[in-house]
Amino acid sequence: MSVSKYKILQSSLDRQIDIPIEIKWDFSGREDSVEEYQKTVLEEVIGLANDFEIDRFSHNTYFEQNVEKTSINYEFYFYSGSTANIPTANITDYVDSYQVDGFTGEELYYYRKPFTKSFFKLDFYDTANPTTQKNYFTIILPVQQGFTENISISQTLPNVNVKKPKMKLDFIGDKEGFFIYWLRSRDFIDLSEFYMSAKFFNGRTGVFTTMINTPQFQIASPFTFNGENYFYYKVNLNYNNKTYEVFNPTNLVQRVGLDSLPIVWYEYVNPV
Repeated sequence: MSVSKYKILQSSLDRQIDIPIEIKWDFSGREDSVEEYQKTVLEEVIGLANDFEIDRFSHNTYFEQNVEKTSINYEFYFYSGSTANIPTANITDYVDSYQVDGFTGEELYYYRKPFTKSFFKLDFYDTANPTTQKNYFTIILPVQQGFTENISISQTLPNVNVKKPKMKLDFIGDKEGFFIYWLRSRDFIDLSEFYMSAKFFNGRTGVFTTMINTPQFQIASPFTFNGENYFYYKVNLNYNNKTYEVFNPTNLVQRVGLDSLPIVWYEYVNPV
């Protein structure tokens, strides 16, 4: 039988054959697509990120007797007369003393809970119109800060000093409520003017007392008047130097809160 003989020599060159076969991978890039879809859904649900960082605004400086000052001053007066006498009342019927609002000397001196749980509440609105306004933030002024008055709590003991509703707030000393904390960016809420109202919460009775910027007897109709003029003070924020100023709402060029011209609030008495 004859057999063919073949000789195979190993070439020094590598040889390969390219076979053009089409291959489709269904899962190729799917992870990237899922991540993109998640991002789209999150943006639709929670929206794009906004700058909600807060800045601290301090009371703008002012000069009195050639002295630069930064303090903001509040005075609160409670009505000591009867509701029926409101039209014929006078300024002496308004007293800056917590005793007029029902607190005893012992409660004030020993910081009893009915007194320490009391506070002044300042609400800041975007407008003075009560039908459309929105309350954007609130500042609490605790009764533990402020000036003092000298009163008697015992016939056998000397007089003592107790707190009164008159406050000087500044960078040092009494500073609770001195700063306004508000949004740094104006992209989301573009507001630089606010209208400030005041109420007093009596921890003894659990009742809020509304305050106004003018004694009621000085108003022509003490129980029917335009609340936009009497229940607020106007507050302007300056975003450039991070300060604020307070103005009389009926005289917008008259700045208040100064040592010589404090922000004064009077108890509002409801009609019988």
